[in-house]
Amino acid sequence: MSFTSALLAFASQRFPKLSSRVLASSGYTLDLEKFGPNAFGVWSPSTAERQDRAWQPIIAEAKAGRPREDVAALEAALAELPATATLLEVGCGGGYNSEIVAFSAPAVMYTGLDLSEHMINLCRQHYPDRTFTVGSAYELPFDDNSFDVVMDGVALLHMTEWPRALAQYARVAKKYVVLHGITVTEGTTATFAKYAYGQPSLELVFGRAEVMAELKKAGLKLISTHPGDDYDLEAYLGIPSVSETWVLSV
Repeated sequence: MSFTSALLAFASQRFPKLSSRVLASSGYTLDLEKFGPNAFGVWSPSTAERQDRAWQPIIAEAKAGRPREDVAALEAALAELPATATLLEVGCGGGYNSEIVAFSAPAVMYTGLDLSEHMINLCRQHYPDRTFTVGSAYELPFDDNSFDVVMDGVALLHMTEWPRALAQYARVAKKYVVLHGITVTEGTTATFAKYAYGQPSLELVFGRAEVMAELKKAGLKLISTHPGDDYDLEAYLGIPSVSETWVLSV
C-alpha cells in the first residue's frame, strides 16, 4: 500500500464523521449496529448531488484519454460487446456511465435504471436525450430478453439479496451481463457499513467461490475479468480484496 493510501485509510477510520464530509467513503465497520436502526436507505438528494459532483471530473478525465482504473476496466468490457447492442445499466446513479458508453461504444442504445428517484432526476437533468427509469434490481420492470446486455453499475455490492438480482439480470439479458466494479475476496462474503458521500451505506465484499456458484445457478458464465481501481479492504476491515469488472455470457 502506498503512503497516500495508508494515510487515507488512517484518516477514514480515525475520523469517520469528519472524513465523511471530505472523502467519498469513510468509517468502515463490520459492526452494522454502530449506525443505529433504520440507518440504511435510498440515497438522499444531498448524497446524490455529492456523488454527482465527484464524478464529473472523473468523466472529464476519461474523455480526455486519462481514464481512472475502474473506468478503464469498463471501457475494456464494453470493447468486448457487440457494437450495436441495447444495454440496460442497473444502478445507474447520476448517469455518468452513460457518458462512458456514449464515447466508448457510440452505437450502443443505453437505458439506465436506479432505485433512487433523486438519482434519476439528476440523470434526466444531465442527459435529457437518454432513457432513465426508477426501479428495483430485484424486480426489473422489463420483459425477458429485453436487452442484449444488462450491466450492473457498481450496484450489486449494495444488495443484501444479490442472488435475486443476478437472476433478474440473467432473465432480462439476451446475450451478456456485465458486473462492473465488483469487490471480491478469496475468503467468505461479508457485509459491512460505511459512510458513502456522507450517508450510512451497506456494502458487500463477495467471496469469489460463493459468487461464482450463484452465477452458475443463474445460468451465467464468466468470459473475462478486468482489474479495476485499488479497493483493498484489508487496511479498513482486515479483508484483502480487489475490485474487478466481469463480462459474462447468458
